[in-house]
Amino acid sequence: MSAPLWAASLHVAPLRLDLGPQRPVASLVIGNPEQAEMAIQAEVVAWSQEDGRDVYTPTRDVLINPSIFRIPAGGQQIVRVGLQVGADTQERSYRVFVRQLPQERQPGQGLGLQTLLRIGLPVFVPAAAPVEAIEWRLLPAAGGGYELMLDNRGTGHVQITSLVVSRESGGELQRKNLSHYVLAGKSAPIPLELGAPASLSPDTPLRIEAVAAGGRALAPVVLRVPHVPAAAR
Repeated sequence: MSAPLWAASLHVAPLRLDLGPQRPVASLVIGNPEQAEMAIQAEVVAWSQEDGRDVYTPTRDVLINPSIFRIPAGGQQIVRVGLQVGADTQERSYRVFVRQLPQERQPGQGLGLQTLLRIGLPVFVPAAAPVEAIEWRLLPAAGGGYELMLDNRGTGHVQITSLVVSRESGGELQRKNLSHYVLAGKSAPIPLELGAPASLSPDTPLRIEAVAAGGRALAPVVLRVPHVPAAAR
């Protein structure tokens, strides 16, 4: 028989921070809706991407205070986040991670596994002269099928929240909601589920429609289905 699983919850607002020379300090409000005190650790890390994967490294560019604290049952804590560097030619990106720390089991809780919360919030420092420039590529995926590669040539991040892939001649192939970040100067793939590669002939034109954060529709593009090597089918 498996041990019961105990999980708590946290309220954090806002869910994103934008800092800059004109606004170097911002606040997070972290609330504890539970009926027991909660110990929390907050830290800031530099955020980059390599080969489509998120990479986090320690940083002193952004400081947070307090970094370790306790929130009483039903209470809240205000956390200050302060920028220590200026704007660059390319957007700076960070994440604030809010983690629940282990604590003693409460009376009557019984034995079981305790699930500790971890929430990541993006922090951006916009470029001194923001420029948007993105390109799309349709590529064979390593495990078969296809992936949509987004190349971000601009100076700021792109967050894709909705994607529709359809035949240019008509007929929707896939519609998905997501929260997909591509940082400035980086590329990242979006997996697609378009059926078996054999179901789409090479050079078939596909229409790509994407929506970015804030409901902003990006210019649609038409890409052709690539030739897939026989060994990858």
